[in-house]
Amino acid sequence: MIRTILYRKLPAGSLIATLVLSLVLFITCGMLLLSLYHFKYFSIKDQLDQRLADDLQSGMERVLATELSATTQGPDSALLFEDQTDSLYCRNELWGCFPVSGIKVTYKGRMKAAAFLYGAGQFRYGDASLYLADHDRPLSVTGDTYIEGRAYLPKSGIRSGFFQDKGFFRKNLVEGITDTSSKQLPPLAAIFRKQLRSLASRVGDTLRAGSADGADSLTQSFYDAARQIILPRNGQLKHRWLKGKLIVLSDSVIDVPSTAFLEDVILVAPFIHFAQGFKGAVQAIALDSITAENGCTFEYPTALAGIGRSNAIGNTGAAVTLHEGTVLHGMILALTENDRTNIRPVVKIKPGATVRGMVYNEGYTYLNGRIEGAVFTHFFFEQRGPMSMENILIDASITPSRWFQQAGYFSLFTGSSRQTILKWLR
Repeated sequence: MIRTILYRKLPAGSLIATLVLSLVLFITCGMLLLSLYHFKYFSIKDQLDQRLADDLQSGMERVLATELSATTQGPDSALLFEDQTDSLYCRNELWGCFPVSGIKVTYKGRMKAAAFLYGAGQFRYGDASLYLADHDRPLSVTGDTYIEGRAYLPKSGIRSGFFQDKGFFRKNLVEGITDTSSKQLPPLAAIFRKQLRSLASRVGDTLRAGSADGADSLTQSFYDAARQIILPRNGQLKHRWLKGKLIVLSDSVIDVPSTAFLEDVILVAPFIHFAQGFKGAVQAIALDSITAENGCTFEYPTALAGIGRSNAIGNTGAAVTLHEGTVLHGMILALTENDRTNIRPVVKIKPGATVRGMVYNEGYTYLNGRIEGAVFTHFFFEQRGPMSMENILIDASITPSRWFQQAGYFSLFTGSSRQTILKWLR
């Protein structure tokens, strides 16, 4: 009977059905195994990505918790955790007026990186909207001048003034709190002064003219070393697009047309000129002058720094001028090398111009426009025709800004704290 069953012929349809069923079972099992593999793969990948993201966050917190100094600049590496293979590699340096950090974390052969500008959000005078150094002269306000917030003023105080048949129109001299200033402005950190001087030292008579790249656009990653561009003698910036870790140099002038797009680059020259209608985010460092014509828009975070010249017989100051309709989201710095200055720097904010950020001037500030943030200056000055007067404001506006206090500009000052990320970079 068993032999009969084994040797019994089966219909052809049954064999085909068996083969089809086996194939379906095979494909189903394969798909189940493949699904299990992909589930396990993506689960492990997600865990690794999350671990790298956590490591990157730990690395950023480590950078932000470290006080910026000459000893903390440069490359660094560390193991994030004991008895673990999570590694951190970072490079902290100054990029013009802002600290920059590039971070890379690795774990089990995988890597994640980030680069960013950062700065401090607190310092002793972070609540100031106005800080006028005490040179034994009161501040006079005339016309429609408006001052709001905390004002640090000389001991001689503030008074209503009269200039060219114009008195003071408002009821209160200051809409806020007044406090006493000192003879010096809040000091800047030495490493920033050194950085700006170091950049300026790249400009000299020995610059090889015409070595700029002829490409219409250039981009340099902040994960790489800075790239240097030397302009020809006429100083014409012919590149339409410059972005990233680029330093543009000229030993005469840099003329930036309205058609140029600049983002995060540094310009260094004796004279820097922005044509009417320019728009971009840039750091401009000039020995003699920076001029922004009507209707320019400088996006956050921008820095215009006039650092002057230093020689054996003394120092001369630079001039920074914003014309009507120009809006700057960032900072203006006008610096002197030391107290042996022959001519102090000058900052001119013309009627209709606005600074949304900070002005720090170790010289004379001509303010006829608006400052939404804070101004630190040794003197205010006004000259109209043959008449001139020191420590006077005419039709000026100074108001505090909550955004400014969180913008991270305070790294420039000694004793600053609470580092925060300003901008992500590529």
